[in-house]
Amino acid sequence: MLYHGLDRRSDMRPFQTRALFTTAAAVLVLLETTALAPGPYIRSPISADEFVRAIATHRTSLIDYYLDQHFNPNARAAQDRPLILAAALSQDWQTVRDLLDAGACLDLADESGFTPLMAAAVQGNMEMIRAFVGRVMDIHATDRSGRTALHYAVAAQKTEAAELLLQLSPNLGPRCGDLLAVAIDTGNKKIIKAISDRLPSLPEWTTSTRRALQAAVAAGNKQQVRLLLKKHAVPPTPEGRSVSLLAYAMASHDALLFNTLIECGADPNSLLPGKCDEEFLALLPPKFRNYVYGEKGVTMLMLAAALDEPDYVRTLLGAGADRNRPTARYKMLALYYAAQTGNWRCTQILLGSGPPPDQLRIEISLASQHVALIKDGISVFNATCSTGREGYSTRVGDYVITDKERSHRSTIYKVEMPYFMRLSCLDFGMHEGVVPNYPASHGCIRLPSEAARKLFAEIPLGTLVTVK
Repeated sequence: MLYHGLDRRSDMRPFQTRALFTTAAAVLVLLETTALAPGPYIRSPISADEFVRAIATHRTSLIDYYLDQHFNPNARAAQDRPLILAAALSQDWQTVRDLLDAGACLDLADESGFTPLMAAAVQGNMEMIRAFVGRVMDIHATDRSGRTALHYAVAAQKTEAAELLLQLSPNLGPRCGDLLAVAIDTGNKKIIKAISDRLPSLPEWTTSTRRALQAAVAAGNKQQVRLLLKKHAVPPTPEGRSVSLLAYAMASHDALLFNTLIECGADPNSLLPGKCDEEFLALLPPKFRNYVYGEKGVTMLMLAAALDEPDYVRTLLGAGADRNRPTARYKMLALYYAAQTGNWRCTQILLGSGPPPDQLRIEISLASQHVALIKDGISVFNATCSTGREGYSTRVGDYVITDKERSHRSTIYKVEMPYFMRLSCLDFGMHEGVVPNYPASHGCIRLPSEAARKLFAEIPLGTLVTVK
């Protein structure tokens, strides 16, 4: 081989071999001078790809000759890769230094935007990073995926390199969220803290901070979830959506995400927007979907109640959700949403009382016009009743006694309804009235006087009433 036997960094090279190279170079220079425009470097008989192969195979003689003859140190090999980047990727730091001394530019990148500084950061080479940062024009240069040298140091868990680059980056700006997400993925607590301390307060969530939140939730890093929530002025939403992530977690029954967000400080009194995402509405029961349209001020507690999620209701109340906050237009409360969507468990919780049905409940039979008080699974009191006549049929379902009024007067029919026990905040209930042994009411359950008094006195608010 032409270069065989040459020793890198040696001043004792065979005269004939050097002469041969010198002659070849002189010929090429002459050709370039006569046929091509002059350039800053001598045209090399050694291609950039040959130089890169020499790095990979440790052919130091060829590398030395290339540099000694002042051939272009910024030549590019395959993939538009600068020679100094090829040397850095191969961790041939001596060649990197020699190329720098020869005038190689550190700001050059390959076709993917990868730079020598990024290569040094990935490998955590502190000596090279320090040497590079004084020579590069922009240490925040990004590759095509938007990653900087700092991103690569963080992803590779090169703590010292990451800390140095952080010190040189007084303002991380929009990159901070992405960096935090990368750090959380690695689980490196030291780097996570260093980046978290630099996260500015933000008026809105960005793509990068959403990604950081997602990474923190996936990693179970509640400290970071809490920090991210505090750093933003508004609740997080999925990308391109207007409904909060907390509401999506509830509607999709994602208990882990819901509990994590609430535990880490998500606002339990946050509201659904005036116009909800179609994707979100599709997750809701049809009846509740109708309540949401055209209404403002629907709270997370109302959503949990309407979805029949008693655990969510308890958690929200424990976190400070306001059960007495009404909607803007129809003045609906969370209790009303629970009651009117037939979710008796949530109704009991929001009402603040109610015995478990296996201990105490009332059953009403439309077929037999009969009411029974069931205690510990045993019928302890029975009476006849009169339910809604044709055109006013009493609706079957599970209800809860939500309020009682000794002397009630119907605002609809203008008649007295003593011992009135309203069912699920609706416009009907149980009360004293005429009981002709057949359906005769406008939808209420009429009871004989003695039965009405007894149930009114002995049955607590929140008792389940099943109409079947």
